[in-house]
Amino acid sequence: MAEEIKLVKVEYYRQVRPPSLKQYLYRRAVKEKMASIKGKVGVTVNPGTGIPIPESALAAREALKGLTAERILKEHPEWEEDYEREIQHRGK
Repeated sequence: MAEEIKLVKVEYYRQVRPPSLKQYLYRRAVKEKMASIKGKVGVTVNPGTGIPIPESALAAREALKGLTAERILKEHPEWEEDYEREIQHRGK
């Protein structure tokens, strides 16, 4: 005889905080890199593990290797101004 499944609805509140500058920079860089990788389709084998992996995921991993917020800021100093403008706009 199958056991009856019991479900309980759980709700909670979480404070939504704006991202830190480092989070903003990294997320924006990832978004732009992924947009440039768009169009890679199919599955390939991960050379490290031998497990099938989407080609886009493998390309993204290579493109994002060694990416840090400090390096992103050196390449795109104007993004710090964008961050300030967007975060101030969210707060209002």
